[in-house]
Amino acid sequence: MQIARLPATTGFRWVLDGFRLLRRQPVALVAIAFLNLALMGVSMIVPIIGSLGPLILTPIFMVGMMQAVRTAEAGQNPSPLTLFAGFRDDRGRAWKPLLGLGAINAAATVLALAASAMAGGDALVQMATGRLDPSDPRLNDAALAGALAVFILIYLPIQLATWYAPLFIAWDRVPLMKSMFFSIAAILRNRWAFLAYAVGWVAFAVVASIVLRLLQGLLAGSPLLWSVVLMPLWLVGITAVYCSFWATYRDAVDRNPRPAAPDPQPPAPPPTP
Repeated sequence: MQIARLPATTGFRWVLDGFRLLRRQPVALVAIAFLNLALMGVSMIVPIIGSLGPLILTPIFMVGMMQAVRTAEAGQNPSPLTLFAGFRDDRGRAWKPLLGLGAINAAATVLALAASAMAGGDALVQMATGRLDPSDPRLNDAALAGALAVFILIYLPIQLATWYAPLFIAWDRVPLMKSMFFSIAAILRNRWAFLAYAVGWVAFAVVASIVLRLLQGLLAGSPLLWSVVLMPLWLVGITAVYCSFWATYRDAVDRNPRPAAPDPQPPAPPPTP
């Protein structure tokens, strides 16, 4: 495993690659993404873990999603069972550290939400748990902004550490803590490319929201038709994000580095007569 250093413009290409990869096997990839989201939703009703379920399961299902995208890029049709590849990788041993990584992710999220509640009230916590709509007029914008800033400050290092860690664990057999360290190192080594990547997706989200508002105005008289249009578009966007994530790993992490060229040798002296 070797971390490449990429130019900043690569980040914009990753966004485009998300849609290019989706075009390889659109039906299969969207179906697997939908299955992933459905399983995340079902995990929220499991006793004890509740809303922490998606946070714990994200690393192990992320491995399956990336395997599905990699399979599609190779020209093959990924099966829905590909989503469960994380349970089979490393001879069936990868799932334990992957769930451990998910537990770390859940604990860090709870810690960040608790700190944000202390800083700016529980508005962000209620939004995260679905008890408060972001458009609710009762929200205090200043307090919410402060809470969000605290949350990002605490959670961002964990997000960096868990970005590539699931793939390092499952595919490269890197121990849990080392995988988190290498994930941070890979992102910081390509920080400008990742900044462009984030800017590209934010720009896409802004344009998509404008288009959706226009569609909503056209279909205002038919809520059912609006929901029928919105759900497929939303799924396509989510799947493209997953595909672009694979593009970042494919380019930034070289799992099969080429051997270095041998040093040139001086020419042999001519044979003596």
